[in-house]
Parts: sequence; structure tokens; C-alpha cells
Amino acid sequence: MDKKCLTRLLIGVIGLVSIAIHAEELFPPTIQTSSAKLIHCSRAELKAFRLIHVGNAALYLEDCQYINNIFTQSPKQLRFAYEKAIPAKAFREASDEYLKINLGQQYAQWEQAFRGFNRNYHDVEEGDYYDLVFDSKAGLQLFLNQKLLGSISNAEQGVAYFNVWFGKEPFSEDLKKSLLTTRLSGK
Repeated sequence: MDKKCLTRLLIGVIGLVSIAIHAEELFPPTIQTSSAKLIHCSRAELKAFRLIHVGNAALYLEDCQYINNIFTQSPKQLRFAYEKAIPAKAFREASDEYLKINLGQQYAQWEQAFRGFNRNYHDVEEGDYYDLVFDSKAGLQLFLNQKLLGSISNAEQGVAYFNVWFGKEPFSEDLKKSLLTTRLSGK
């Protein structure tokens, strides 16, 4: 192997190691929220248009054995880490669309709260991450790179917001299925 080829291989290996280290930093085994210590229960690939890899998502709960009870008022956190830029408009439109589909009449009653919450989304760049953190006292909070952007204080509305990813007609059936399957160690 010539020196040029060896250098490229070494750079590639270092790049893969740094991606793996960054992923471990973004998806630690536990996360402490203001109300609970949450466990990393599952992880899934984020895709745009069912084809294009844009990042990864992880679900954190107090107890992973209750992963299929996502609509309870127990503490939970969804983390979305992005490897591609995505405009805020895409988050707003997708959230609005899937809340309408999954909540039906209830959406109409809560539309103002959801639209207000959705206005908090920002454009994301490679390396950014969103956290949706829920607990019954604080409701649902939206963070971008650990900076609080907004919240829904009504706990019932906060839990209902998870219909975007876990409703009968979710944003991505593959994402829903992967996130609701515990595959990580230590559960």
C-alpha cells in the first residue's frame, strides 16, 4: 500500500471514530431531566422521504419495559440528531400535518397551542440536535442544542404532541417501529 493510500485510509478511520464518539456523546446511556433520570431505550435512523438519511433519533424513558406506553404522563425524552440541514418550515409543516391526522377533532381544540409551539422550530445544520422533553409538571419542552426554545405547559397537550411520531399515522412508520423496540443493553 502506498503512502497516499495509507493516509486516506487513516483519515477515513479517524473520521469514523470521531463520528462514533460524537454519537455516543449525543446519545448517552442516561439523561437527567429536571424531574427524572431517563434511560436510553431505543435508537432509530431518521430519513427524509423514506430514502435520505438525515440523522438519528433516540427515545429515553424512566423504565424501558414500558416503551409501548408512550402516551402516559410519565417523563420521556425524544432526541433528534441531524447530519443534514433542514429548514424550520419542514418541522412546522410535518408536525402540524401529523397532529391533524392523528388527533382529529381534538386538534381543532388545541390548534392554537400546537401552532404556537411549532413556531419555536429553527433551521438546523449538520451536528444540531432537538430534544423534546416531557414531564407532567413542566409539560412539553423543546430544546435546540440544549437551549430552551419553547414549551406547552398543558400536560395532556404535551403528551398528545408525541402523536407526530407515535400516532396511528406517524411521520414515519419505520421510525415509530424502531423507537418502540428496545434493543439497547441494560434495560
